[in-house]
Amino acid sequence: MNVPGLTLSLLMMSCAVVQNANAQGLISGDILANEINKTVNDVGWSFIQNEYNKVGYQEMRTDGEILVQEISDKISERMKEVNSALTSLKSAVESYKLSSDDVPQDCCIDGMYQPNFRFRTDVSLEMFCYSKPSYVTGNNFKYISNNVMDVMKTNLNKKSLQFQYISLKSGLYFNYPATLLTDCESYDPRFRPFYASTTKSKPRDVVVALEMSASMRGDKFVKAKQATFTVMETLSIHDRFGIVVFNNKAYTKDGCYENQLVPLTQTTKDSLQKFLNSLEGKSSANYTEAVQKAFVYFKTSTDGENRDQILLFVSDGSNDGGDPLEVIRDENQQLNNRVFIHTFGIGTGLTGLDNELLKNMTEQTLNDNNYGYIKRGKFVRVTDLTYLREAMGTFYDDSNIPITDIPTYTMPYKDFFTNESIITACLPFALNGVFEGVVCADVLLSELVAEILYLKQGEFSYAFVMDGEERTLVHPLIPDPRDVNAKEQDIINIYNFETSGDVHEVIWSMKKGFKGFKSLDITVVETRGQKYLDGDTHQIVKAIYHWTPIVASGSNYSVCLVMKLNNTEFSIIDQPQPIAGEFLYHRWDLMGKDWPGPFCRHFKRYATKGNSTVKLTPDAFIEPYQYTGIKETQVTVQQYKEYLSGERSINPGLKVSAIKSIRLTFPLEEFWKTKSQNEAPYVIWRYIATEDGIVRVYPGVRLTDDYDQKLRPWYHRALANKGRNVLLAPYTDRWGAGTVITITRAISIGKKQIIEGALGTDFSIYYFHQKLQDLYPICANKIKYTCIVIDDSGFLVMHPYFIETKSSTTPTDIPQVHITHMEGKISRSLISNGIMYRQPCRDTENKKEQFTYRVNLPISHQGGKVDSTEGYEIRPVTGSNVFLILKTKDRSENNEDRCCSEEKSPLVQYNVEIIHARAFVSKS
Repeated sequence: MNVPGLTLSLLMMSCAVVQNANAQGLISGDILANEINKTVNDVGWSFIQNEYNKVGYQEMRTDGEILVQEISDKISERMKEVNSALTSLKSAVESYKLSSDDVPQDCCIDGMYQPNFRFRTDVSLEMFCYSKPSYVTGNNFKYISNNVMDVMKTNLNKKSLQFQYISLKSGLYFNYPATLLTDCESYDPRFRPFYASTTKSKPRDVVVALEMSASMRGDKFVKAKQATFTVMETLSIHDRFGIVVFNNKAYTKDGCYENQLVPLTQTTKDSLQKFLNSLEGKSSANYTEAVQKAFVYFKTSTDGENRDQILLFVSDGSNDGGDPLEVIRDENQQLNNRVFIHTFGIGTGLTGLDNELLKNMTEQTLNDNNYGYIKRGKFVRVTDLTYLREAMGTFYDDSNIPITDIPTYTMPYKDFFTNESIITACLPFALNGVFEGVVCADVLLSELVAEILYLKQGEFSYAFVMDGEERTLVHPLIPDPRDVNAKEQDIINIYNFETSGDVHEVIWSMKKGFKGFKSLDITVVETRGQKYLDGDTHQIVKAIYHWTPIVASGSNYSVCLVMKLNNTEFSIIDQPQPIAGEFLYHRWDLMGKDWPGPFCRHFKRYATKGNSTVKLTPDAFIEPYQYTGIKETQVTVQQYKEYLSGERSINPGLKVSAIKSIRLTFPLEEFWKTKSQNEAPYVIWRYIATEDGIVRVYPGVRLTDDYDQKLRPWYHRALANKGRNVLLAPYTDRWGAGTVITITRAISIGKKQIIEGALGTDFSIYYFHQKLQDLYPICANKIKYTCIVIDDSGFLVMHPYFIETKSSTTPTDIPQVHITHMEGKISRSLISNGIMYRQPCRDTENKKEQFTYRVNLPISHQGGKVDSTEGYEIRPVTGSNVFLILKTKDRSENNEDRCCSEEKSPLVQYNVEIIHARAFVSKS
């Protein structure tokens, strides 16, 4: 017998067995899947799903034509209320004039203000306040009277109105109700879009020609740039803008800014400001070069004959070029003399000839009226540079402002106090027949279009509002106007959001103010959770568009309802009977002695373990608009309670479906108090939220007044992952429970699995960490192994980083961490094996091509994959959105493995901020 040969054979067999064992792996995702299922069921998912399975329901076909008209009518009515309020205020100002000598409360000095729910800040409803910029001087000011304030008080009966204000052409500003404002010394209402847009009958094309010769160095060039920035601030989204800078030659910003005017979005403003700030003065000044370049903008402007075209020319004198008057004549006569020219001579060095030339440029002295009426501008000499900002910022001619009763509306922008999206409506007013200023009111966009935000007509239904110039106010792909964390939206053309081939016929009809309907095959884009972390999904749907104009003074808006063809709405037909104790409203501060015991501290919140509490969101009401922004009182809470118990016959506005949801979810309370407490004592909160605006929480606790599950990531993710258990990345619980993880799952009805709501629970990350070690003892061997859990977007749900990192961060400081940041080798392997890949996502907010990641095991690796080269294995956690990774530690590891850097993987090119907070790759 050849013993050495036998030994070799056995050794080879042993190696083969080891390799096969490695291929099989050391862990199974099924163990964690079973534990997650158990947790979800222990907090009541199967229990409540069975309750919903028992109910009967009916389908009802949606009449899109009727529904879109109802939405339009309600928005129209609110706009008419705004117009009525402004007309009353305008009439009061014109009647009582500026008749008071009493100096009102200064808006920049804190007063006797009280918190106000409607205005989201401290105010006084008994007074108004005023401000004026520091460069507006004098002691002979007259102020509005209390008679005018009384009208503004009465206007508060119009629910959609927020702050009201009066802005004068002198720079004075009156605000009601009085509140503490900031930056009063520099704030000038005349430079704000709401004021400037009211002072014109046509949109504007504005070009600033700014000298940057050697003589302009220092304070002159700094102040001239600041004044140019002010001009940019006065322009609305309707207007267009361009900049020419010149010394002995003329320059413009390159790219799309070089020969064409641009609308002033935040992006274009930032780009132009960066361009100006990069320049410094040198050489001499050639006026003809500057004027020639400026007219290139006007000549290439589309629809220029229907716009006010204005050149603002800024110089400190000493033209070293040819005759600019000849250029003005030759260029402007080609445009029928339609361009206004205003000149600004700055500093103390201008000669008499310099002043004369700048004045002649405004009068266009060589031009011929036979080519068109010459629109003469104004020459302003500014020796004190402090006043240059005011001079340029008020370039428009207010003597020709039409005193109309048709309000103007701004595009949506972020309100300083609420950080929600608002629009401002204004009317001009006159004193003694001469324009004197504007009266304005802010309107919360979320209240104006409430029916759109709370639309519930099927899984793929949505609505949008656009104006006659293709600008979008509301659309599902624009951040929700209630979202206080979203940025202001720059990209607003409707074609960025509605991209189906034949949709241009719909848009054209809406622009013209027509109504109609059309069937289209469209791609519906829906978020998978948080758009910029999880991306979106696309689904092709045969849809029908119904659109109609929003008829109101000052409105060129139209609303469009998009639904799946033959759309049906599902509703529960069973009538659950009232049960004692089914409704304990969360407002314990309004319940007094009616709040049941025991009343205790649950972490940092007052709570009761004897009951669950219910929160009503606007979706629970027949008219959501009537609920938003209203401060609840003891009376309203008592009305809810009495109606639900049968003691009151008058409905306080609740939907029938919301009442059914209260009763259908109530059995969960007993389940949570008994079986769930025994089976899952480790969970911190248990909650359920429904599409009908009901939120039920245990232990019973007060929620914030503005809590709405439809604005929360946990609810979005549950609905986007229908039929799966969804784990969310760790975050700091705002109620004192430390770092927690959420599990949530959608609840549905009927064979079509129509979403009715979602159930969720929270538990400590330390519990989850320990549970992993209990389920997988190999995870406890921290010397050799690391256990990691990631979601299907690649974000870490569990990683030693979360356990090892000790921080005193506030709740908002904990970012979501992507695997590409912490595990470079594994990330590269997942990418190269097609398990993790980039998915395009439409980033309309940041105007970039965005990619988020997807994690999905291909058919060849459905059960998982073992990568012995990189030392890890990944397993699917069946029935959930997560994957389990076991990493074999390499003693040679160092921090270079932490980041999937551009040198190591050209597919991932992040800066540190993006790695930590948003896992996407973007291209400008």
